[in-house]
Amino acid sequence: MAEVHRILKEMYIGMAVCMIVFLAIGAFFMRPYYIFALALLVGNLGGALRIYHIYDVLDQALDMGEAGAKKKVIVNSLLRMVVTLALLVGSIYLGITAFAGVALGMIEPKICAYLQPQMRKWLIRLGLEEPEEEHKDKN
Repeated sequence: MAEVHRILKEMYIGMAVCMIVFLAIGAFFMRPYYIFALALLVGNLGGALRIYHIYDVLDQALDMGEAGAKKKVIVNSLLRMVVTLALLVGSIYLGITAFAGVALGMIEPKICAYLQPQMRKWLIRLGLEEPEEEHKDKN
């Protein structure tokens, strides 16, 4: 479980870094900027909650039987899709700037999932995390 929490922490840190990069880029291209920044924050929070929800549902599903676990995972996946769609559709009413912010925020977990191994290396170099001990079989 400690490894899962470590990965979640690394993904959240990666999302924060990604958000800062998107805010910097948005400062040049998005008008009005404050709407973009708020929408990006909302999308980022939605993405972070989505990651945690996936973790929580899968953790619960591991303790269930196969049929119950399958149903739980599918129902909760659909719930996440509906919430994501609601956030995106709701942002459209505020304009294209808000939609871009929410969409980028909701995509950040996918970007950070790919960047998580690199984020781990950076955190180890900065001294914020300990490197894993390599376990080698001695024959």
